[in-house]
Amino acid sequence: MELRKPAPLTVALAALIAFTTSTSAEAAPSAPPMAQEVILTGWLHVVDYGFELTTVEAEVNGAVQYADVSRTGRFTLTVPANTEAILRFEHPGHLPKVVVVDTHFAGDGEVGQHTRHISFAVVLEPERFMAGQDYAGPVGSIGFDKGGGCAVITSERKLVPSRRLKPMVF
Repeated sequence: MELRKPAPLTVALAALIAFTTSTSAEAAPSAPPMAQEVILTGWLHVVDYGFELTTVEAEVNGAVQYADVSRTGRFTLTVPANTEAILRFEHPGHLPKVVVVDTHFAGDGEVGQHTRHISFAVVLEPERFMAGQDYAGPVGSIGFDKGGGCAVITSERKLVPSRRLKPMVF
């Protein structure tokens, strides 16, 4: 019996198929998935403890979403990663508050932080105790440290005189 040598093109093709099959099995591990969203869980406090008329809204990328507020003042919002959200808290007879949430570095940090969850509380002060004052801007911010992904929270409660337009009574 006579053995025939395979053609050089056949050998090259077989080697190429074997190489691509073995390298795809040994491919480098892919990067861990980054945080896709940040879950915000908060608790509100108001003087009368009733939350029927309380509103919690978040403006993200030009769209406004509202959160349901429970009987105990608890709410949950989900904000996409790599955005900035403006949270506004309102309750009749209380000064409204604004908090800025920046999720741009939420995915930074150790592997396994795919979903970020931040918990916080907001106390709304009655207008009657604030002597005609309003907040000058956002009362706080929540963000994430570049590179480490740690939560960074700041607070600023500067008050300014209210700019309420009331009709003059003679």
